[in-house]
Amino acid sequence: MKRRFLIATHSTLAEGFANALKFFAGDDIDVTYINAYVDGKPIDEEIDSYFSTLKDEDELVILTGLLAGSVNQKLYKYISREHTHILTGTNLALALSLVLESVDGYLTNESINGLVKASRENIVYMNEFQAEVDDDDE
Repeated sequence: MKRRFLIATHSTLAEGFANALKFFAGDDIDVTYINAYVDGKPIDEEIDSYFSTLKDEDELVILTGLLAGSVNQKLYKYISREHTHILTGTNLALALSLVLESVDGYLTNESINGLVKASRENIVYMNEFQAEVDDDDE
């Protein structure tokens, strides 16, 4: 079993996520990105080409940007592929925690949901967060 990551977003956000993940986790991670629509071409062929490289036992974690976005919709059709997980609304905390998760076995729904919950805690309105910290100091 090999865990692979596909990050697909509009424009070049996917490439940025992939670069950041390699910065934190090293170049050995298996991460591929699709910068959708930057060249004005549909992404269907690029997606099909990527999926043709997968082995049945490969675990695939797909990260997209927008729930209602066309990129997420194009990849949603692969949700029935065994060992495939699709997450949207991705932030760096979630992507990094998934990449660093143990590869001793396939990810479970429970473990993914726990990582999603923890990543939500990294979305903070710092103006109010700072105010709370200042109030505690008085």
